Amino acid sequence: MSNRSRFAFALLAACALIAQPHTASAAQGVALAWNHCFGAAGAAQNAAFACDTNAGAHVMTGSFRLDQAYPHVIGMEIIIDLASDSPVLPDWWQFKNDGTCRQTSMAANFVPDVSDLVCDDWGAGLQIGGVGGYCTAQLVGGCGVPGQAPNTARIKLIEAVAPLDQQDLLANQDYFSFHVVFNHQKTVGSGSCAGCDVPVCIVLNSINVVEQGNVSHRFLSSPIAPSSNFVSWQGGGNPANGGAVGCPAATATRRSTWGNVKSMYR
Repeated sequence: MSNRSRFAFALLAACALIAQPHTASAAQGVALAWNHCFGAAGAAQNAAFACDTNAGAHVMTGSFRLDQAYPHVIGMEIIIDLASDSPVLPDWWQFKNDGTCRQTSMAANFVPDVSDLVCDDWGAGLQIGGVGGYCTAQLVGGCGVPGQAPNTARIKLIEAVAPLDQQDLLANQDYFSFHVVFNHQKTVGSGSCAGCDVPVCIVLNSINVVEQGNVSHRFLSSPIAPSSNFVSWQGGGNPANGGAVGCPAATATRRSTWGNVKSMYR
């Protein structure tokens, strides 16, 4: 079976979420860090970039923890929100969508860093997935974020294993979930995109952990430790979103539903 076919098969098994979310407790939640899994050596909350090269990339790592063992896990849905300290999201942060300045400069992968010893790989190397959407106020037609502020964006990811590869997850263990990679292309020189130097706050809004057969799911949105659910770019600044100002208030965690996921992969 091809990777594309395996991915489509896994999506069909993971997407039709009908159960009520599990109530989160202080012992479980999500974490986000630059460079490495949260709590690992070399992990950082802030990324400071001189914006002087088109080479290289910055990598965010997302992880999660459960307060109870959870068997038969088949996949997860991930929502990440960001807000820039500017009236409108800069061109440097415009990705994926047709006509954007850095259309191909954001990607996701689901392969853990073997040096991040604090996090186990939830899918045992068998998960596949991708970016389901990069939602901005500038995107014609939008993608499910009503009333979105012009300085914000939402990243939607999905990953899954095949039904026969379902995983039994343990309580109180940190699990690697994803990497989001921002390369530095079009930062300087001809055709460069303005706004690399603008501070941005990025929040891991939620990870929805899905059980095989969609019998139940665990909706995780709380930080596993103080400030573990967000990172900053160039210090984060004081972005505004409606009545909220500051990092991470302007991208405050909120319960979100993500329906019709499969349509994003047509």
